[in-house]
Amino acid sequence: MPEHKPDTRIVASLLEGFPDFAERWEKYVASWGEKAPGSYMDMAEFVHFVVQDLYEKGNLDETRRAFRFLEQLLTGSDQATRNLIGLGFFETLQNFASWRPGGNKVYEQFFGPISNQIWSELQAMWAGKSSLMDVIRAERKNSPR
Repeated sequence: MPEHKPDTRIVASLLEGFPDFAERWEKYVASWGEKAPGSYMDMAEFVHFVVQDLYEKGNLDETRRAFRFLEQLLTGSDQATRNLIGLGFFETLQNFASWRPGGNKVYEQFFGPISNQIWSELQAMWAGKSSLMDVIRAERKNSPR
């Protein structure tokens, strides 16, 4: 099997900071084979780890630590980092956890100030929309040409 290295320093730091994520990560990488899925899919896998392996198994201390870790990464981050964590983690969390026990609101208790801001921005972006295509249409309509 080819070695897959995280293509961002963010995912590399998540793997270092959360050793229990490594087993899930290895299975995820193996499932992609030769293809590199990309940074946003990598972050989505961390969402699955936080939701399924931490929160839903009652490990609230590690769940809290994961959100603090992301908040620290966001502090003073550049726009690319903010986008990756905002869209790759928090938008995926909104969508994935909305179908899980308790819904996605149960995670708000773990947010720091930057995470809260990103969450609010995402909720505003999705307000009144039922699909990603609706979001894209609205963004195109509102963007200057």
